[in-house]
Amino acid sequence: MTSPIRSESALIRPFINLHHADVPLENVRLLVGDVEHEAGAIVLPEEELAGARLAVTLPTPAEIRAAVEQTPIPVVDCGLIVLATGRTHRVTHVVERQYLRVADYDSELLLNRSKADLVFNDRAGFMLTVAVVLLNGLVRRPLQPYMAGTWLARRDFRLSVEQNETSFSPEELTQAIREHHGLPEGSLRYVHVEGVLDEAELSDAVRVYVDTEVLNLLLANPTDTSALQMQIELAIHATEIVATAILRELSESCEPTPDALEAYPAALRFFQNLARTLKTDMATILNLADEPSRLRAHLEAAFDARKTSIVALKESR
Repeated sequence: MTSPIRSESALIRPFINLHHADVPLENVRLLVGDVEHEAGAIVLPEEELAGARLAVTLPTPAEIRAAVEQTPIPVVDCGLIVLATGRTHRVTHVVERQYLRVADYDSELLLNRSKADLVFNDRAGFMLTVAVVLLNGLVRRPLQPYMAGTWLARRDFRLSVEQNETSFSPEELTQAIREHHGLPEGSLRYVHVEGVLDEAELSDAVRVYVDTEVLNLLLANPTDTSALQMQIELAIHATEIVATAILRELSESCEPTPDALEAYPAALRFFQNLARTLKTDMATILNLADEPSRLRAHLEAAFDARKTSIVALKESR
């Protein structure tokens, strides 16, 4: 049996004296319409992102050259790179690539939607990277970058569309997935959650699986009363599992409080949506997540599971 192995995200940078190259990038901003955003995770309503003017503000070539000159890396071998990658199709578009020695660009660089439709019009969002990069290979030296493509400094903007973080699309629970997760032959559903605090979007850390035949029947008859009952049960089950997983991961590093969640945007949005659904506050939600059976009872009430179950049972007689 193959079991999943969790790997921690760690960035190994065995280089010294490169910090000067990072300074000019401190003021890089992504503009969505007239609003400036700092690097990191950015979540916006779909209607706000859909037709907005997109641009990125950059330091001048002279500022970057001056900064790189304070490092051991020759300016002549370095460049400025601006890359954008769509979340859905993982298509990457090179927005700007210039050698620093001859770089000439506008301080506000327009992100042209028409030139990269699959990226900038991706309804799930995109990632934008601004980096100072070594474009030519160098003689290998201890504690210094030498391979072409190595970045000296960078800023990443992870733009995504605001979603209902308590809603997850089910996937087929195939035999291969059962074997991978060590599940028995007759298992009906499975929710896999891993590294949920590390992700900008919960959908990247959560997988909801339903038996293939059952899922096909649900999709074929989504408004059938028994199908509605099962969909509600699945939503409750997935929400309960995700909530307890977030609490467990949070507890590994700190006291699980609403303030502690501020460092984890996706988990924070999940609990905020859950608090609105249950019409309570964040502290109460965290307490409920520590008692799954009580959380389930509150979810059943919020999703009106009792009424749906009664209707399904009456119609089955």
